[in-house]
Amino acid sequence: MPDLAVENCPVLLVDDDRAMLQSTAQWLSLSGCKVRGFADPVLLLKSIKPGKACVVVSDIRMPGMDGMELLRAVHARDPGTPVILITGHGDIPLAVRAMKAGAFDFFTKPFSPEELLNCVNRAAGLALQERRQPSREDMRVAEKAALPDGSGQSGGLPGRVEQYEKAAIMDALLRHDGRIAGVMEELAIPRRTLNEKMRKYGISSRDFRK
Repeated sequence: MPDLAVENCPVLLVDDDRAMLQSTAQWLSLSGCKVRGFADPVLLLKSIKPGKACVVVSDIRMPGMDGMELLRAVHARDPGTPVILITGHGDIPLAVRAMKAGAFDFFTKPFSPEELLNCVNRAAGLALQERRQPSREDMRVAEKAALPDGSGQSGGLPGRVEQYEKAAIMDALLRHDGRIAGVMEELAIPRRTLNEKMRKYGISSRDFRK
């Protein structure tokens, strides 16, 4: 059954790879999302209406305007619009910088469509909460959908904390070339706890080794 958040918050999807664009748009549409696909990020940017809830899903590596530039441009137009970035394995350092720049989340190809859908749903919940004059239905949907489990319990802040925690671990792994010992020392975190968090966020130290 489609989630109410994605039914009330359109998804703007951009990728210069038309095959990837089509397959991702089709999956999200079949899952209940209202999707608009773009091969050109400039055209997507023109579709952003300040004050109107939407979620942007963008590839990072694109000719002309890349995902980082689009992220900054979208937030300049409407800071309340969540931006989810899709990246290849070699772009993980760039994705870490994107998280620090305000990206809602990022996914590494190949990614799980179900996980992307769950992320889009959480982003839609946040976007609805950010609107200045939300309807009662939007408020109810946002409060429920902002949580990963949809339980309806207050949890928006923990979700944002998790994003920064994930970015901090990845940033430390990047500085230490994937060496766990260096990350443990920098973040002052026990190995067991670090391993648990890396499993939780789907982080592999192998991706950071030179």
